[in-house]
Order: sequence, then structure tokens, then C-alpha cells
Amino acid sequence: MKRLITCLALLSALCCAAQQSRVPGTIIWSADYVPPIFDYFGEPQIFWTGIGQAVHFNGQGDGVFLDAVPVAGMDEFTLEVVFRQDGDAAFEQRFLHIGTMDKRILFETRVKPDETWYFDAFVNLGTPEPTPDNPNPVRLSATLIDEKLTHPADRWYTLTLTASKDGLVSYVDGVEQCRSKLAWAPLVNEGFTSVGVRQNKVCWFKGDIAKIRITPKVLPKEEFLQDHVKLNGQ
Repeated sequence: MKRLITCLALLSALCCAAQQSRVPGTIIWSADYVPPIFDYFGEPQIFWTGIGQAVHFNGQGDGVFLDAVPVAGMDEFTLEVVFRQDGDAAFEQRFLHIGTMDKRILFETRVKPDETWYFDAFVNLGTPEPTPDNPNPVRLSATLIDEKLTHPADRWYTLTLTASKDGLVSYVDGVEQCRSKLAWAPLVNEGFTSVGVRQNKVCWFKGDIAKIRITPKVLPKEEFLQDHVKLNGQ
């Protein structure tokens, strides 16, 4: 597996040209293409799903650190992750972390004893510098979570976060979960991206990830990824 990950990193520049979208600037990551990998942990397993490859993370130490901040400079975006959550995973699952430990975007789930889960999307834009009019600025962050909106584990889903100056919205399979009035600003521009774990190596993910797509605009729901439908019907 480690040799395969290294090969994917070396071939990433060649594969990039094959990634296309109707929206210019769209970024698509999958087991077939990832940006350069500068560190990895454990033995994430690549497997065939029937419609393409995916990566399994064991929840005990599998993770990949990618040398990319895909939302850098974007005034708005739609971030999507096609994933499957194992039902016997630990309660806190953090599997996509973009930016730094300060300014960041996090995709997380919370797994309940009945093997259902709920989505947690977190955005932190940092704390503004003090000014005479605002000597004690507060951190600009939002947590989009509702523990009542649960979903059965061990199935494929598409998690989505849209961000713009009008605020943040989270979705599961195109169904709205939560909203925040926090206005997105292109402040998450430094750091890297961790997949399978938070960047400080806590809350290892147990489940599968098939695709991550970042589109530099807010997409209408009818243009969200539908890979989960095909994956559940394979």
C-alpha cells in the first residue's frame, strides 16, 4: 500500500490533466488521483467498489497528509465527500481537515451505539486583529451539527458543505442539515489537507472515502455528486 501511495503521488501531475468538470477550477480527488503526499500513516487500503476505486481507513492509525489547500483563494465553494461510515467506529470521527489547526475546515461524524451517525461540519476563519472599534474580537467560526439528524451507517453517502458571503449550509445526500450565517471569506489559505484523521492525529476515521470534490462556486443541489446512489445500488 505504501508503495502504491508513493506512486500515486509521483503520477499526480500527469493525472491532473485528466480531471475535468463543467466548472473551471474544480478539484477532484480520488484513489486514482491525489495531490502530492508528504506523509502517511498506517496502511490505508485501496479497493474496487464496482464504479471506481475507494480507500478504506481502519480507525486505528490510517491517514494521509496531502500537500494542498484546495479552497485557497476561493470566494465561495462547494465541498463534497463521498464516504461510507463504519457502524462500529468510535464516537468521534474526523476525516477531512483542510488548512491549519487555527484556520480550518473539518468534516466529522458522530457515531452512536445504534450504528447511526450525524454530520458535523466545522469552519474556523480565525480571530480578527483588534481595532479601536473592536478591541476584543471573537473567533469567526461555526459548527454545523444537529444530533437529531441521524443516518444509518455502513452505506454510502455524499456529504456537502457550501460556503459563500451569504453563509454556510451542510447537506447529506442533498438534504439540508444545518445553516450558519457566518460569511465565508478566503482566509483558509495555508497548511495542508489530512484525510482519515484530524491534523493533530486524533479521532481516526473508520470507513471508506471514494471521492472528494471542491468546486469554486455554490452549486445548486441538482448538481451535487450522485456517486452514493450508484455505490449503494452496485
